[in-house]
Amino acid sequence: MAGEIFISYRRADQAKARLLHALLKQRGVDAWYDALLGAGEDWRHKTASALEAAPIFVLLFSKTASESDDISKELAAATFSKKLVIPVRIENIKPSGAFLYELASRNWVDAYEDTEAKFEDLADKLAALVKGGPAAEVAAFNLGAPGAAPKVKSASTPLFKRPAVLAGFAAVAVAVVASAGFVLTRPSAAPVGAGAYRTAFFGFAAVGDDPAAATAAGMATEEGFRLLERVNVETVPRIETAGAQDAPMLERAGELGARFALSGEIRREGDELKAVVRLVDVSNRTTIAQMSGARDADKPSQVGYDAGAFAARLPRCVQTYAASDTGGAPDAEALALMGRACATDLNGAPTSFRELMQGRPKNWMAPGMLADALMWKVGQLPQTQRPAALSEAEDLLKRAEEMAPEAYSTAIARVSLAVVSNRPPAEWLSQLEPVLTRAPSTDEAPTYGRASAIAGQQLLEVGRTEDAARYFALAVTSDPLSANWEYYQAVARAASGQYGAKESLDRLVETRVSGYSWEVAMAAAIFLGATDPEIVFAATPPGAMEAVPCYRELIASLKLTDRQARLAGAKKADVCLTSFDSPHVNIQAQSMLGDLDRAFAIADRQDFTAFMWTYWSPLFLPSTKAMRADARFLPMVERLGFVDYWKQTKTQPDVCGTPEERDFPVCVVLR
Repeated sequence: MAGEIFISYRRADQAKARLLHALLKQRGVDAWYDALLGAGEDWRHKTASALEAAPIFVLLFSKTASESDDISKELAAATFSKKLVIPVRIENIKPSGAFLYELASRNWVDAYEDTEAKFEDLADKLAALVKGGPAAEVAAFNLGAPGAAPKVKSASTPLFKRPAVLAGFAAVAVAVVASAGFVLTRPSAAPVGAGAYRTAFFGFAAVGDDPAAATAAGMATEEGFRLLERVNVETVPRIETAGAQDAPMLERAGELGARFALSGEIRREGDELKAVVRLVDVSNRTTIAQMSGARDADKPSQVGYDAGAFAARLPRCVQTYAASDTGGAPDAEALALMGRACATDLNGAPTSFRELMQGRPKNWMAPGMLADALMWKVGQLPQTQRPAALSEAEDLLKRAEEMAPEAYSTAIARVSLAVVSNRPPAEWLSQLEPVLTRAPSTDEAPTYGRASAIAGQQLLEVGRTEDAARYFALAVTSDPLSANWEYYQAVARAASGQYGAKESLDRLVETRVSGYSWEVAMAAAIFLGATDPEIVFAATPPGAMEAVPCYRELIASLKLTDRQARLAGAKKADVCLTSFDSPHVNIQAQSMLGDLDRAFAIADRQDFTAFMWTYWSPLFLPSTKAMRADARFLPMVERLGFVDYWKQTKTQPDVCGTPEERDFPVCVVLR
């Protein structure tokens, strides 16, 4: 059977060809590669027929492929037939000879690193191209036809079959595609100022006829418009983009005077709903940024909330980086670098920020953000590699302080480096709060929100729960796109006995929960009584399912009254919580179940503070009343520098103001 896409590859690379074929099949796209040949079939005839029938030719390019005469012939035939040729590098080599001649003007996709993720992105674009509709136009431009804006209004005809687009595929030479799939061009820069980054949001489309996808797409559209307004992104009025359903998206965005076109789609893939959001530079028809995520298909509302936040985050983030750039108005290449920094996750952040620094050396946010990203990953590094990461972060901080000493991004870098370096809070925490007394501009709001949240996290650790709740409130107001700040705010409210904590936490768990935030909610439910644990269990995301038995057994152990039975429960909790890398939860579990020796052993780990930086900040170290009453607690917080901080700032943990704890050793020292 022939397919819409012909996959050309060398037999040594068959595993990668099989992966791409499977990803396309998941998306309902027929692709052909020679592993589909049946026993006894004439492979030359079948290959030629499949190549002739497929309008799209995908070449998996590697060293062995470059040495194949058969692949060279297939490429020449595809070029002669004016097919869309998409070369995909699965090894970091350059084409030469006949391949260089045939591929010099093609759009390259680099997939030799993080291949599976790059293939996912490529499969999304190819599926959009095959199926037609608004997303097909963007895919066409990104895969090799930036000059072929189709005028056809019918979305029923797959875009690659339209004559105008085929001509564009054959005739236009385009630039190299970056590894994330961005097309980088160098047009004249648009003036920066009011309206320079006006965004036309076209909402989310449901791919296919799945009811859950349709529900999620509708919610994502509503949430996207709501959040775009809340974060002050200048957006084309909804009534104007709503009338663009029968016109090509980029053409309509241009008519509406928008610099960016923002759209998304949601499809069902097995038991999950996958959402993809794209931000496109209208004037250059290039993808600036793309984000994707998947959730359990049984929870379409959570998919909708996440996707709506993605949609609002991309244009806002790109504008933030553009506002921090003193190297002149960003062109399309610069915007693509900024977009990649905005769309990256924690694992890819260092690479994206390095690229941004190299491409835009006068962007004063980039050094601080790179330093912060390095520190967030340091807990995952072997001990031998941490000194180099710390040294690089120190150099970056110096650069950030030279370029923008008062910036919130510089303050963030300063704090993250200090925490991971185990510097006492008296050296840096007392300096963070004065920075936050300056009101942020609109473009500074995201970094102000992050800096406020960091202040809240650190104040939780030193026991100032009421002040922490206040800083989390600032973070939520400044950066409503991050659900984490709302979780922390609910935790701080519960810890300080404020009204509304349970209602906030229940709403968040129902609508916006991940493995990370689920653990925050579960710990708050168990140790603070912030909500009913069963509400949190009911919202368990797939990635946290294996933790459920551990937490259920912990809850059962906490209800026991027999000391030996509780200690047995402590040992079981120690095993499972250690396997989940949850020391902050384990300390509280051990102390509440009566094994204070184990609780202090975990809390006294040399790298505990640095380790904690990659997790949610705990309550007061963390600790329980039993730990704080123990004679070992005061020497421990003295070693950590907490006592010096409290004395320097003339503050104390909130619990020292309660009758139950005012005479504990640590509180007596502070009186």
